[in-house]
Amino acid sequence: MTRNQLDDGSITTDDEFEAILAEAIEKAIEADVDVRGAWEFRTRGSTYDWEVQITELARYDDHEDE
Repeated sequence: MTRNQLDDGSITTDDEFEAILAEAIEKAIEADVDVRGAWEFRTRGSTYDWEVQITELARYDDHEDE
C-alpha cells in the first residue's frame, strides 16, 4: 500500500484528515474490503488508542422515488 498523501506532508486541518480518510475508504471499497463496523487502533509508543466506527449512510438521491 502506498501512502502518497501521508508521505507528501502532514495533516494539519480537518479537511486534510477527511480527504485522506476518504481516499483510504474508497480504495478499500474498490478492493472489496468491507469497511463497515468498528475498527480498533492500538498505537505503538503513543498514549492514545482509538476506535473508529464506519457506518454506511443512505444517499440523498436514494430516496428521491419515495
